[in-house]
Amino acid sequence: MWQRTLVWSWLVMGTLIAAPAVAAERIINLATGQVVSAQALVDDLAQQDVLLLGEVHDNALHHQRRGELLKQLKARVDAPGFYVVAEHLQAGQRVQWQGPLLADLERAGFNANSWQWPAHESLFAAVREAGLPLVGGNLAPEQVRNVARQGASALPAPLAGILQQAPLSATAAATLNQDLLDGHCGQLKPEHLPAMQLAQRARDAAMFSALRDAGSGMAVLVAGNNHVRRDYGIPVIFHALLPERRVRVVGFVEDNAEQMARLDGLRGQYDYLWITPAQDRPDPCQ
Repeated sequence: MWQRTLVWSWLVMGTLIAAPAVAAERIINLATGQVVSAQALVDDLAQQDVLLLGEVHDNALHHQRRGELLKQLKARVDAPGFYVVAEHLQAGQRVQWQGPLLADLERAGFNANSWQWPAHESLFAAVREAGLPLVGGNLAPEQVRNVARQGASALPAPLAGILQQAPLSATAAATLNQDLLDGHCGQLKPEHLPAMQLAQRARDAAMFSALRDAGSGMAVLVAGNNHVRRDYGIPVIFHALLPERRVRVVGFVEDNAEQMARLDGLRGQYDYLWITPAQDRPDPCQ
């Protein structure tokens, strides 16, 4: 399953956009089921307050496309307060653009090994080229581990308050649990699910806080697809706490028969689906 490509992530943690490189690459507006152009996507996203851009972490093309998208949006939304929040950096960190790209990122706490550098190089290079502020949104890995091991007692009070105001529905919680099981190749013991779900949602709450607090204007999050999902991700928190914010969600996925067979079900997860060719990789569950 596609979630298997995210196994490690559960544990750690202008010019116009070029036309799709191959026929398999396309953008679908899930509300209509229609394929749309990159320009049409930009036109819609430029009218929003918050953009949540997903990714498959090791797919370099996803990062390249999001970088191109950000540069085009910056050209359209040339106003103060346009900033980018990254799952790949801890909350409270801000990148200072003053030297080599990777060195700047690492000074802000970026872990090149964990994020399989240079997979994200094109994304962060585009952020720097566009002159966009880049801030962190994630919990520190040790905080995630503490929440996963100890449960709610290890949850920072501000994040606990956010999650109390934005509970998941029973259906959404069950879906998240299943995705956690799939993401751990079925090896996660059922008794560990509540704490693992809390750790996942704590990271969502931290990224929501960064989007809310970094400033006024357009806020963009770059993060894994499971964090941006409308059914159990960060949009749930926006709906509960800041329902007036106009939020758009773009999932970046790979083209495969399983994914395409369930496009109807994805309407409840994303607003747009940017589909790229499937990437060859070993099965991490092996």
